[in-house]
Amino acid sequence: MALDRKHLGRESALLVLSLVVLGATVGVLTVTLSLAVAGAATIFSEHPFSVWLLPVAGFATYGIYRVFRLDYSWNTSRVMEAIRDGRMVPVALAPAIMVGTFLTVLCGGSVGIEAAALQMGAAVGSIAPERDVSDCRKLFARAAMAAALGAMLGTPLAGAVFCFESLRERPDSIRCATAPLVSSFVAWAIADASGVAFFDMLKFPVLIDIESETVILVAVLGVCAGLLSLFFCSSLGILRKGLARLGAPVFALAAGGVVTALIVGYADLFHYEGLRVYCGTGAAQVEAALLGASLPWWAFLAKMALTLLTFAGGFKGGEIMPVLAIGACLGSAMSMIVGSCCATETAYLGLVLVEMGIVSFFAACTNCPLTALTMCFEVFGMGSTLLALVAIAPAFLISRSSSLYPTTIPTVKRKTLSSTNCSHTKTRSKHFKLFSDNNKRDR
Repeated sequence: MALDRKHLGRESALLVLSLVVLGATVGVLTVTLSLAVAGAATIFSEHPFSVWLLPVAGFATYGIYRVFRLDYSWNTSRVMEAIRDGRMVPVALAPAIMVGTFLTVLCGGSVGIEAAALQMGAAVGSIAPERDVSDCRKLFARAAMAAALGAMLGTPLAGAVFCFESLRERPDSIRCATAPLVSSFVAWAIADASGVAFFDMLKFPVLIDIESETVILVAVLGVCAGLLSLFFCSSLGILRKGLARLGAPVFALAAGGVVTALIVGYADLFHYEGLRVYCGTGAAQVEAALLGASLPWWAFLAKMALTLLTFAGGFKGGEIMPVLAIGACLGSAMSMIVGSCCATETAYLGLVLVEMGIVSFFAACTNCPLTALTMCFEVFGMGSTLLALVAIAPAFLISRSSSLYPTTIPTVKRKTLSSTNCSHTKTRSKHFKLFSDNNKRDR
């Protein structure tokens, strides 16, 4: 009995140590990725003509994946499905997604970095011990996933919630529940010590009496976020399906890159330089909206359009940061409408609508309302949670049949999406087989 306890104590200590090392590794990778992408964004702002090189950046990313012998279809959705099923995530995905995200932001693509950090974390977390490989792989992959999101957004609790909610799973043991928390807090501590943060921690305005008008406006904003999410996710699926018919991924990259470059490039030529601001991660829009800066009412449409083109083309990067930016711009637009139509607008209402726009659109696009509520609590404080429930509930209920991540869609819908993805994969395989056969004949 004493030997069993001693053995159990050693295993627990080894597990905690492994999780700390995993969290530290993911934290360092996240900080490195954040600094690299920040440098890429600075270069793009100083040399906006680099948007014309966006197709070249896509081709270079595709070449890097081929060098690492990676299937180019590896994205956040596929990584999450692999984690759910206990399958291996290639370790080479970590450097590949880092370079791919850097190149996309360098040339003006509208992508974030948190999903890239998530993919890197999952790749590192897939390195499991030899014993009980399947169980360890699942445990470490979820812990790495939580660490990546917690470090990037500065929300360790939300990261731990997301790793279960996004996979539609419940922790089946204390070890399973605590592992993501340990790694997430370690990664967050490293990112925080390095000064890497996506959000400026603005506390929610103190509302002594919540007026009924405020509740109604927040509920309407939640409805708008849900409807906009339906349009966003549906449009992304349609565009991806259309570009998949071109065959090889390079054709989709060429189409998406050329159209994006033409839109942004000609906007600069005709002195609409303001459109260029909506390239990149979206951190600038979130910061401006939270600080009360004046954004045009169409800002959320511009950011959404550029994001759709970038992701439909197959460029590498994260989805969450652009989603948060679109939500912030949506809240800012509603604040402008309320300010112009109603004389009863107070000083805090604009900030309230921006914050609720962020969390409600995130909940709608990811089908993760608990993660959105936890993130709201961590970023904006306890005072925001009541109104956040009012915004998140309608947004989630309206858009629960669609999501950026198939693992969060109800089972019947998910099967349909999986069969569609399989047919696209088969089409691409046939194309590549035909291509290689033609090359052999030529030789």
